[in-house]
Amino acid sequence: MQRPHLLALVALGGAIGAGIRWAVIEVAPSTPFPWPVLLVNLVGCALLGALVGHGVSYRARLLFGTGLCGGLTTFSTFTVEVARLLSDNRAGIAASYLVASVVGGLVCFDRARGLTTRTGPDGPDRVAT
Repeated sequence: MQRPHLLALVALGGAIGAGIRWAVIEVAPSTPFPWPVLLVNLVGCALLGALVGHGVSYRARLLFGTGLCGGLTTFSTFTVEVARLLSDNRAGIAASYLVASVVGGLVCFDRARGLTTRTGPDGPDRVAT
């Protein structure tokens, strides 16, 4: 590895994101619908959308996008929750969770990106990476 400082940014962000995800899931009450996982995934999608919209630097994308959002969000837990709901014969909740996660994630990303996109006379103004 020629740039260990970049790996350190990703690792730091990932540790923070994973810690936040664990804390949210740990303190949330147990319910049939996996609200805590949905919450962290939607927040992560919105944060990533804001980063993309704002056009942050390469290092900020590594720290907050790849690291923090990557550690905060969890596709694997989402998949396990859907499978668990299906095996518990809760297909309606599984379908609702699946739709809320995918559609909600796209909406959160798109809205946050739209709210943070900097525009100039020639359209979106992105920070060079």
